[in-house]
Amino acid sequence: MANFSVITISREVESYGDEIAERLSQKLKMELLDKEKFASLLRDISPQFSTEPPEDEREREHWIREVRSFLSQRASQKPFILVGRGGQKILENCPFTFHILVVASQITRLRRTMEKYQQDEVTASRILAERDQQRERFLRQTFGVDWRDPVHYHLVVNTDFYGINEATDLILEAQDRVVTPPPQKMGERPLFPREDLGQKTTFSHPSEEEFARVLDFYGVRWLYEPRTFPLEWDEEGELTEAFAPDFYLPDFDLFIELTTQKQKLTRKKNRKVKKLRELYPQVKIRVVYARDYEYILSHLKGEGNE
Repeated sequence: MANFSVITISREVESYGDEIAERLSQKLKMELLDKEKFASLLRDISPQFSTEPPEDEREREHWIREVRSFLSQRASQKPFILVGRGGQKILENCPFTFHILVVASQITRLRRTMEKYQQDEVTASRILAERDQQRERFLRQTFGVDWRDPVHYHLVVNTDFYGINEATDLILEAQDRVVTPPPQKMGERPLFPREDLGQKTTFSHPSEEEFARVLDFYGVRWLYEPRTFPLEWDEEGELTEAFAPDFYLPDFDLFIELTTQKQKLTRKKNRKVKKLRELYPQVKIRVVYARDYEYILSHLKGEGNE
């Protein structure tokens, strides 16, 4: 069992995330921090401290560190629930924090929007799409995070199947049942053990398999297409384009996109890589072009002939 002094709640629009946060606050006697209260709290750091994350990457990283330190100190004195504001990113990997994502289907959220604003389906769809895009844009551009990825959370609750009271009870029970993994000691089995990497992998192109052998030759650990990044959404918030880089090198925290095509045929990949960098500025990615790939292979062949 783990004890949490902070709960972060990320939620889709009209998923009942705000209502669940309020109910949890009442049951746990924890302070509820929404957008306005969070901004007011940050002013306690200093009157000049920005209540919004800076656009500059270095300044933003410093801002996150300052806010994380401030919230950690406050949590030790007064537990709280943080709704939105990138809490899952600001307080990621903090052992005292329990992260929740509340979702619901598009149909359910549309129905709730129609009821809440007393609008027809067309108008409600527009309202829902605009609010979805606004939230998506804030989290992508500010924190470079795919906030709907369940890996960021202890628990994901779908309110298609749970009411506010039932969802609250579910969260309370899940919180009590969290098992904190023991810290890994030096010399123990690594996060990505060698035998787990590259085994029984089906590659899309022979060049990828050959490149994997190059990485093996140098003892570089790799994962093949381990993550897909959403890149574009339509007006209804549905995903229309995504990108899965070919390799991830965990020791370097680096994604590799391999292309052995001629330069004039790489525009599409370059466009996706550029968009990925814009949407996820904290993700490191490099493109290995045909000329780079050929140089690596010729270099290895030269070594083999020595």
